[in-house]
Amino acid sequence: MRHRKSHCCVETEVPDPISAEAWRELLEVLGTADSFGLVTSGSGRIAWAAISKDTPATAGAARGHGHQL
Repeated sequence: MRHRKSHCCVETEVPDPISAEAWRELLEVLGTADSFGLVTSGSGRIAWAAISKDTPATAGAARGHGHQL
């Protein structure tokens, strides 16, 4: 986890292979963030999610279904 001035960023390694169930769970969690992505390189895959510090954590409409990472 990295803290920036306007947001927090969380990163995690994504195993290869990944089960369909684990992939669905990862996408569900990523979908609750303000922005997210997947980076693939020769050293593996990293999923990241950014959460704005300006978005109220309790605002369900502002962040997915009201869940937090």
